[in-house]
Amino acid sequence: MPASWGLFLCNCRKTLPLDPEKLILPTAPSVLTAASEPKSQAPEFAARIERERPDRVLVSCCAEQKLFDEALAGSGPQPPKVQFLNLRESCFLPHLDDPDRAHAKATRLLRAAMESVETNETPVYNSLKVGANVVIAGEGLKAKDLATKLRDTIRPILVFPASQATADKAGSGQAYTGKVVEVHGRLGDFHVTIEDGGNGEKNRRELKAAQVVVISPDGSFPCKPRTGCHLLAHPGEADLDRVAERIHELTGDFLKPVQVTYNTEVCAGGSAEQEACGVCITACPYEAISRDPENHLRMKVDHMACEGCGACVSACPTSALRFTEPSPQDLYARLAALLAPSSGKSDGEAWTILFYCGEQGKRALEAAGRKPLPYAATVLPVEVPCLRYVSEANMLEAFRLGAAGVALLGCESCQHGERELLYQKSDLSRLVLDAFALGSERLRLFTADTGMEAEAIGALSSFANALKPAPIRWDGRPMREQGNREVIAGAIATFIEQTGREAGQRSLEPSQPFAFADVEESGCTMCRSCVNVCPVHAFRLEESTSSLQFKHISCIGCGLCETVCPEKVISLKRAIYLERDALEYQTVAQDSMVSCLQCGKPYINRKALEAVEARVLSLGSLLDTFSGSRRGLLRMCPNCRAVAAMLEVDKGWKP
Repeated sequence: MPASWGLFLCNCRKTLPLDPEKLILPTAPSVLTAASEPKSQAPEFAARIERERPDRVLVSCCAEQKLFDEALAGSGPQPPKVQFLNLRESCFLPHLDDPDRAHAKATRLLRAAMESVETNETPVYNSLKVGANVVIAGEGLKAKDLATKLRDTIRPILVFPASQATADKAGSGQAYTGKVVEVHGRLGDFHVTIEDGGNGEKNRRELKAAQVVVISPDGSFPCKPRTGCHLLAHPGEADLDRVAERIHELTGDFLKPVQVTYNTEVCAGGSAEQEACGVCITACPYEAISRDPENHLRMKVDHMACEGCGACVSACPTSALRFTEPSPQDLYARLAALLAPSSGKSDGEAWTILFYCGEQGKRALEAAGRKPLPYAATVLPVEVPCLRYVSEANMLEAFRLGAAGVALLGCESCQHGERELLYQKSDLSRLVLDAFALGSERLRLFTADTGMEAEAIGALSSFANALKPAPIRWDGRPMREQGNREVIAGAIATFIEQTGREAGQRSLEPSQPFAFADVEESGCTMCRSCVNVCPVHAFRLEESTSSLQFKHISCIGCGLCETVCPEKVISLKRAIYLERDALEYQTVAQDSMVSCLQCGKPYINRKALEAVEARVLSLGSLLDTFSGSRRGLLRMCPNCRAVAAMLEVDKGWKP
């Protein structure tokens, strides 16, 4: 039974052209308040909620969330889940000149918000204690100034450059001479390596701290910024005040959310004592993922070190790593709600899915809503923690669901580092779009810097306005799987079906985790080595047809099959095949079965038997074992062979 809803829709004292009758929602709300004065009408709304008892509540209002939290707190022993949505800044202010499209967009944003409440998972937290020890390294006067600002509650550990040490260490408490050369760890547990080059010798010392501040006169730093690691380039007084405040905020006891879950069952980290995939390790900019010391074929996630950028989730080809917010279920439910036709049929609009980061991308959209900065009403925003979270599966699924374009809006200079992973995912998505003649120009990356929000929003709007209607129509089929490979396979299948073309092979760069296993059938003995070692089950042995089968879309190109193949008849080709056959298991080698000489049951394929006989009989030490009446032992199934061997022993044979 679908959940019942209570909706509070505010037109901000009649300054917005919001008309609830123009909104097409998936279910009629049991409580609907079209408000103009939120302060006076919020208590009335809460009273209706208490009487009608809807399962969920959605509020769209520019008033503070606290107003509704307090009003709804008394609505029974179990207040309904509340979702907040700012239609004022996301729809109506930037699109005042086009109220019809603003309402169409509002319909989709409301549907997505309602879906989000249904798919949200209960967060899990870990306890985190952050002590008061803070390493402050760099320019002496600035370091001492910051230490002074922190002296009431923080225990600073100062590190001065050798040139300033004599003058600056005096009266500084715990202080060292040298420079910071390495910083490892995470908030609450940093390990800071300092190097002192005095007397012509380089001596290293490790300091432990809960937080770190590095002050650089030229903007060069020995580490990346992360929570609790503050990097300052020639800071002014305001910068020092800001960092001091942030250090105080991060000191104490906290509950840190678990942002990534890990499923060992689908991880392709290795198999049969052979290490395979490990792309998540190199993708993480914070050393939060490593091979598990207790099982080197699997990974270990340091949830305390995780900064929640999502790079590992995008990199993982099997979706063994999954983000918690947004989870795959939440993200894909949002996309479907945003792109599904409002009235059951296409409205002819060229809708653009905009993945935007929670930093500069979010600030640019907020600026567009506040100023306002008009932009295309066909842009449907989807927030992600960082653009590196967005995978090729996310992009291609948006197109499968009917998006005319996909845009990415993020920071000009990402705090999490380089975007090479995002470029790889975008390149693959463009390759697939071009292969089906859908147009790689439908995917675009935009960046915004502080003070440049208007330019970024303008470029985004021009992109969206230039798009023609979607080349792919959503077929209405629900998603069954949310793993990256399954989503990609579903998108390719839809593209084949709706374009009427199979695009064939496309070569890929070595960094792309797709490959085709070329098996030389004449030399394959179907020994199962590739089947046993493949971590993603791209190979299987079909007993009923005595055939070795390969599923191309599942292959991540780890190379284990090449390594373990005793006949050396497997070679990997870094490519993707955009064909129906590539989405299912296909026979790559087949053989006839040999029946047991005794019981007549098939027990081994012919090529495997011939290979075993050739190897065994080539060993001089075993010639007597399989001679005379015992020559047929290898032609028997294991059960009959054991019985026949025991009968030979009874006759006096000594194995």
